Amino acid sequence: MNGFKKTFPYFVESELLQKCNISKSRFHKVRGSQWKGVYQAITGKFADKTKTWKNGLHWANINGYSPKSMKNLVGCYPVDYATWFYQLPKIVPEDDMVYFLIDNGSYWYAGEQFWIFESGISELTKVLSVLNQSAFLDLGWLDYYIVSKKYKWIIGFNHHDVVSLVGEGLNPECFLETKN
Repeated sequence: MNGFKKTFPYFVESELLQKCNISKSRFHKVRGSQWKGVYQAITGKFADKTKTWKNGLHWANINGYSPKSMKNLVGCYPVDYATWFYQLPKIVPEDDMVYFLIDNGSYWYAGEQFWIFESGISELTKVLSVLNQSAFLDLGWLDYYIVSKKYKWIIGFNHHDVVSLVGEGLNPECFLETKN
């Protein structure tokens, strides 16, 4: 991993706290000592590790999540990448803190790389707005995931402008309304 990618989470945190005028208590990078445990809990529950290729969390929002979690697939929905996240308060049951994972684009067999943040839903909406306006701070259009801190659900967004909802308590009504 090059130096910038190692320091990127700190850069993102600093830039977004300033640009969004939000509190560090409501948006911050997961500490290094917690990162591995959080990542392992998320991939342990949601990542499909049954294939020999194109598995793991990196591919989940395209190829499907773990067989057990796919039993709770709420749905996959085409969205407008620049606005869908404004629906998060309607999709997510409460404004609890969530994990926000930005996919750095590596594959499971090469060692996936995710930057993990904690955020409130209202703050995450502001953050995603700034990230989308700046092409993820000029890194390009990265896939990302939003995960319940209790690991009850996961929301995946991929660069094909598709949102996937898996788990308990998510409300897809805002996606169904646009189809009518």
